[in-house]
Amino acid sequence: MTAAVEPPSSWDESLRSAVSADFAGARLARKLALVAVLGWLAYEWGAGNETFTPWVLAKVISHTHGSIAIPLTAAIGFSFTTWQQLASGFTALAGFSIFDRTAAAAWLRLNGKTKVIPGEWSQLSIARRSAIVFGLGTTAVALIQIMATGKVGVRRHAPVVVQSAFLCGSIVGFIGGSVATIAVIGRNVEALSGTTDWLIRILGNPLFWIGLLLSGIAFNVLRRR
Repeated sequence: MTAAVEPPSSWDESLRSAVSADFAGARLARKLALVAVLGWLAYEWGAGNETFTPWVLAKVISHTHGSIAIPLTAAIGFSFTTWQQLASGFTALAGFSIFDRTAAAAWLRLNGKTKVIPGEWSQLSIARRSAIVFGLGTTAVALIQIMATGKVGVRRHAPVVVQSAFLCGSIVGFIGGSVATIAVIGRNVEALSGTTDWLIRILGNPLFWIGLLLSGIAFNVLRRR
């Protein structure tokens, strides 16, 4: 498929109406693909990734004692995130290449009402790439790449998804290893061991991350009023 995907002329087209239209005209296999895309969007653009991944890393740290926790946490953070981002990115590429309306509406949701496209992945700085993939995942990377080039297709954009998935995995692995290092040091200091274990339990609680997310949303709502 080589058809270009263009943003809709009306900014009023919602993601819900676009999905409904694409879903109604699709066969069973494509309907399942669309559901998978929406699932990944909800997970990566919502609170799913921000709650589950820290919980996994905190569990590894809490159940691993000694310096082995550092490389183990880094390795699990890297591998878990990389495979997850590969799955979400390729699912998004396939879905956005098939469903023009959903892709365009998702772009409006991602980019707001501005018509400025950041540019292709290869044109972005490493800081910009890191911020995008770490904050929104490879679903956003796939969407940006499609909109920047005006071309769809899984094979065409596969290298970008692979690169961004490994970048995200590396970031999470580094963060996981750094937190594990702090935890190991804290556990070895008698005065800090109790506090360290308490902080690990807090960071491993999904409610903590959901609370931060809701607080941020509430702050933005109040600031706009």
